[in-house]
Amino acid sequence: MEQSYVVHYSEVALKGKNRPEFARALARNVSRALYGLDASVRQGDSRIFVQTGADEGEVLRRLSKVFGVSWLAKASSVPPELPAMSTEVLSQARSLSGSTFRITARRSDKSFAMTSKEVEESLGAEVVAATGKSVSLSRPDANVHVDLLKGRALVYSSRVQGPGGLPVGTAGRVIHLFSGGIDSPVAAWLLMKRGCRPVYLHFFAAPYPGAPLDGKVGKIVRILSQSGGRCTLLLVPFAEYQLATLGTVTGSLEPSLFRRFMRMSAELLAPAFGASALSTGDSLSQAASQTIWNLRTFDDGCTLPVLRPLLTYDKEEIVDLAKSIGTYDASLEEYKDCCSIVSSHPKTRAKGGDVSELASRLGFAELARKSFSQGTLVGYDPSRGKTKVAPLGEVLRRAALEPSARGGVSTQEKAHESLEPF
Repeated sequence: MEQSYVVHYSEVALKGKNRPEFARALARNVSRALYGLDASVRQGDSRIFVQTGADEGEVLRRLSKVFGVSWLAKASSVPPELPAMSTEVLSQARSLSGSTFRITARRSDKSFAMTSKEVEESLGAEVVAATGKSVSLSRPDANVHVDLLKGRALVYSSRVQGPGGLPVGTAGRVIHLFSGGIDSPVAAWLLMKRGCRPVYLHFFAAPYPGAPLDGKVGKIVRILSQSGGRCTLLLVPFAEYQLATLGTVTGSLEPSLFRRFMRMSAELLAPAFGASALSTGDSLSQAASQTIWNLRTFDDGCTLPVLRPLLTYDKEEIVDLAKSIGTYDASLEEYKDCCSIVSSHPKTRAKGGDVSELASRLGFAELARKSFSQGTLVGYDPSRGKTKVAPLGEVLRRAALEPSARGGVSTQEKAHESLEPF
């Protein structure tokens, strides 16, 4: 039997003249999240309505992870007439536990003869008479909602909280430096909450990309995709960088130099994926490589903004978030990260000029392109449970957007469509 659900948004409603665009994006993301469940999705009355016969638990589980959703509920739709509303309210009130309740009515259709308060009082009196429960406006055991819309009324009593924020995709794309540790997945989740779509860039030390893809890196990306939808992971080998710098750079400058290489690589890839910024999981002074001086060295010469959503978070706050979004356990799995190979004792105040001089001497731009030619692009669609894998170098060449070739604003969106894995 088909059931109805109502999806509410909060921040999207504050967008003024841009609200229709954000609401359409949210409706589109809701549809994608319900792929395979034979659901119809439509907008109206500053809400999103879903109709489906799929399992209620599965519908609520999927929609509760969609960014932009404030809350959602399974709702019954009845004629906007007091007898019909009363029948449904009584049915729901009898099934609810507890001895106290309240009725919360919202009258979007101002042509309805009764005010919201009058509807609450009338329906509340009937529930008291029929069930013996008492009214509590401040701390009720149950709350039955009645939304009076044009041509119908919605009655629901159980609301499921969503993550809030903005629909993924409305704030553009970012190339996100992704290590697979605790911090970078949480940073990606926060970026998605603000509407960004991350393109994950991971440098791997294993001899082949299957190790990170089949291990913790792939696992964490799949967890994040439950909130962000279909995603792209770029796996770039560490070997070319390691060979180029072997015996040339050692000691305390090595971590800052490698971080510069990762940043330059991300910056070179950005135009091909329509990305307007870079992002990291940096937290100010959490590690020696993340002092304010080293962050400046990381950014030195960059032509794109570098977003750091965790900048002011302490480790405990980051860990709590990782646990709540489900990435924490996967992040603790054993994995040889590239950063563990370079020196573990970086300078806290690396000089940007020294790093820039070495990057130029070692030809980082060309080195990055060589690494891309051996890289792998992975596309994952959580709603379909499908993964697509392609050689990164071939994909870039096919799109005629290898970083050394053309770019330009006019081609970026078109280019990304050709690179979109699904």
